Amino acid sequence: MLTLEGGIPLNDRTPESLSRRYLQRALLLRPLYQAVCALVPPDGQPLARQALELHMREVELLQGASAGPVEVTPGPEVPDDPALLVAELAELAAQAATEYEVGAGQGQHALEAVAPVTTEKSAVLREIAQRMERRPGQGDYTLEPGYVLERVVSDLTYPTSVLFDGDGGVYVVEGGFTYGPAKGPARVLKVDGQRLTVVADGLQGPVSGALWHQGALYVAEGGAPGRISRVVPGQGRTTLVSGLRTFGDHYGSELALGPDGYLYFGVGTATNSGVVGFDNYILGWLVQHPHEHDVPARAIRLAGDNYWDLNWLAGDPRRDQAWTGAFKPFGTPARPGEVIRGRLMANGALYRVRLDGSGLEVVADGFRNVFGLRFSPDGRLLALNHGFDGRGLRPVEGDWDSLWEVVRGGWYGWPDFASGLPVTAPRFRPRGQPQLRFALLEHPPLAGQPLLRPAPHSASMKFDFAPREFGFAGQLFIAQFGPGGPMTMDPRAAGATPGFRVVRANPASGQVRDFYVNRRPGTGGNWPERPIDVKFCPRDRCLYLVDFGVLEAVPGHFIPHAGSGSLWRIRRA
Repeated sequence: MLTLEGGIPLNDRTPESLSRRYLQRALLLRPLYQAVCALVPPDGQPLARQALELHMREVELLQGASAGPVEVTPGPEVPDDPALLVAELAELAAQAATEYEVGAGQGQHALEAVAPVTTEKSAVLREIAQRMERRPGQGDYTLEPGYVLERVVSDLTYPTSVLFDGDGGVYVVEGGFTYGPAKGPARVLKVDGQRLTVVADGLQGPVSGALWHQGALYVAEGGAPGRISRVVPGQGRTTLVSGLRTFGDHYGSELALGPDGYLYFGVGTATNSGVVGFDNYILGWLVQHPHEHDVPARAIRLAGDNYWDLNWLAGDPRRDQAWTGAFKPFGTPARPGEVIRGRLMANGALYRVRLDGSGLEVVADGFRNVFGLRFSPDGRLLALNHGFDGRGLRPVEGDWDSLWEVVRGGWYGWPDFASGLPVTAPRFRPRGQPQLRFALLEHPPLAGQPLLRPAPHSASMKFDFAPREFGFAGQLFIAQFGPGGPMTMDPRAAGATPGFRVVRANPASGQVRDFYVNRRPGTGGNWPERPIDVKFCPRDRCLYLVDFGVLEAVPGHFIPHAGSGSLWRIRRA
């Protein structure tokens, strides 16, 4: 179990442990509020002092709610750009205020006085941010000072992954498929300078991940149904797992080899929030799979809410209607208290399997769409999950992406919790619509809280841990793909375009910093467009970045540009 400094388990949900964790986080961030007072211009000083006073009031209240002292070691990073610092603290304060409001509503009465203080603090910080101008980036992209961006290969079609063999050889995966009708080769290519050699071809797209182990290539292949395969060059392909529910809105994750010798992987959900509807018709799979829906990994009881829609499967949808419940095929209502049994072949689950294909089992469930999956240097399994979208019959607005430590048997909240918080919280209410209701009548215990909450709709994909030689040792580097058009944008994020970047993150402080940013997305320029994977090479300790290429997102469909993907290397100058 992951702990912060001072031994407080992040997955312990008792009120006492939560209060101590909140206090530890507030103490950890205190130097940043002091830095704001020193860095902001004179006209912002009164507000900066007010933010510091509110933060100290938050600390005081949390100390009263916590049993015993907590230990805090230095960790937060103070950026050179004061506007960046203020914006960062405003977002962290908004996240904390939502946690306090939810905790108070769940009976943690000590947090009732903390929530309004933190909400006011967030508002003060946002007012400071509005008065300050962020330093504009120069040129078409920005990169962390002291680093150099180099193209390795180009003209790739829908690449999804970079991987390395035991000798440090570099390989790239062309996924073979993206949203919409476009198809391409699904294969694994060896990179030797500018020369590409096919080592595995004829795979089933979308290929979401691959890894080398002891001379064999293990591949996660999507589709309906999906599978996990082993390819030995010159000896052919062997199916290890078949029948995976990798279709619909989301497919599979990357592969991770555990210290226990098992292969770990994830399967996403078929829908945004549990209900099949018009958004799935727009994405194209409802007509192809009219009887499909989400299937849970454990038995659940439904609340029985049903959602009205036009009947998109009728000859003329305008003349017919459909009522659909959660975990039901389109047009099939749910009954209050109805029990849906869990299945091995499920949606929103993480699995593990032996390398010979035996012993398949569910490790954890309640995820929406895990795409990045990685074991930390000390052996913990971390999963990067995509948050809800404000679309479909049960829209959820304002959800973040989230990084989790995975505990065996844990439940992570989908479809009723967003990044560890109930979808019934005011933050997630879709504009102009009633407050959301739970889809399930009862819930398993939540496995914990996220280690990080990256920006909503950044589409945080795959990640890796920085080695000492590269700098920022131990921080997470995350590829952020960017939103998929109007259906996946938060209408409250005025003018801000998330994603199209690589960020580095410190889970202890919650800080997420830009490392590389595409400042002109959609242009297909001579720089990475949509980062989808980042991995550190064990041979040269450089960061390899997979750029998916240009994916235009317009109302109703996607337009991927074949041959626009590339592989890049980032090294220290």
